[in-house]
Amino acid sequence: MKDQPAVSGGIPVRHNKAWPSWPIVTEKEWESDIEPKMREVYLSQNEGLSGLKATEFSQRYAKYTGTAYATFMPHGTDSISAALAGALDLDGLEEGGEVIVPNYTFVATASAALDRRCTVTFVDIDPDNFTINPPDLEEAITDRTRAIIVVHLGGHPANMEAINKIAQQHNLKVIEDCAQAHGAESHGQKVGSLGDIGAFSFQSSKNLTSGEGGMVTTDNVEFHNLVHAFMNVGRAPDGARWEYPRLGWNYRPSEYLAALLLVRLEKLEEQTDIRNQNATYLFNELKQIEGITPPKLESWVTKHGYHLYMMKYNPEGFGGKPRNEFLAALSAEGIPCSSGYGSPLSKEGGIKHVAELYPEKIREFPCPNTEQVCTESAWLFQNILLGTRADMDDIVESIAKIQKAWN
Repeated sequence: MKDQPAVSGGIPVRHNKAWPSWPIVTEKEWESDIEPKMREVYLSQNEGLSGLKATEFSQRYAKYTGTAYATFMPHGTDSISAALAGALDLDGLEEGGEVIVPNYTFVATASAALDRRCTVTFVDIDPDNFTINPPDLEEAITDRTRAIIVVHLGGHPANMEAINKIAQQHNLKVIEDCAQAHGAESHGQKVGSLGDIGAFSFQSSKNLTSGEGGMVTTDNVEFHNLVHAFMNVGRAPDGARWEYPRLGWNYRPSEYLAALLLVRLEKLEEQTDIRNQNATYLFNELKQIEGITPPKLESWVTKHGYHLYMMKYNPEGFGGKPRNEFLAALSAEGIPCSSGYGSPLSKEGGIKHVAELYPEKIREFPCPNTEQVCTESAWLFQNILLGTRADMDDIVESIAKIQKAWN
């Protein structure tokens, strides 16, 4: 019974053993670190406008990412919209031009561009690192193209050296979608500092979270000023309260979120290092199991964000069993997992609906790599990678157990 998969009635590898919860919370941290900051905001009677905590957190996040400026936002999606507004000087009323995005990403990458009245062109990904494929990107460029949204998917930095070279040749702006890549580095530089402007999310599943929240980072003062105007009803960063030199909106975040994030930012680097250590261990162990391809680390990556541990599953290594059965078997062993994005984003209902109603808004190139990855992917989530070495061994043992039983 021990060697029989739990899905078939065997004893699971993990029984009554909890994974690290997310977010990590303790009464001790609340009492020593978080409550005093929340209390300070509460007693200050300054919970929003003028945003002293938001300003402090923005400054610290700019320092963390190695950028000159950072603007705190209420959501990750808003951050992408604001980044586009800043980099392309979009007021939301005029047509925004064409933006190229990878076809393997969360819907907000595209919906934020559509929100700014941009047209969206979907292109293929690299099959090994799941980020936008530079040759496919270059092929899609037209005289209407204004920007590229690069997604550091799962925490793996995209090939920014190749992408920036293409962008410079065609006079395009590069927006980094860093929603899944907090702390990731390429050639020693943090994501969010590698293109013209970066957008982050602090949604509840993210590696740095306040439930909801976002950030826009840049070295360009003009872009920063436009992002600030977008966020703060058109005001200039140091302007008067009743002066609105730009048309803007109200995307000001809560001071309480900034107070929470100031505490959690201090732990981000250590947590990212733990995820990287565990991911390296998993790579070395899982590469020995036929039918499993652990995520590749490209040469330019000096630190992965590991919001997701994105394996690929080949049924031939598991007796021909389809992926859905493998994921069910792995879950039964006590290993939470997911198939990830089920189809290219261009094929999802909401985007297809936009394409049917407004065909001029959506353009799509063949994406065979994306389609293949959608059929092969098997994801583990970032909290799993905060576990112990024994936890990692449970993952390896579970996969090896299933593979042996099915062959």
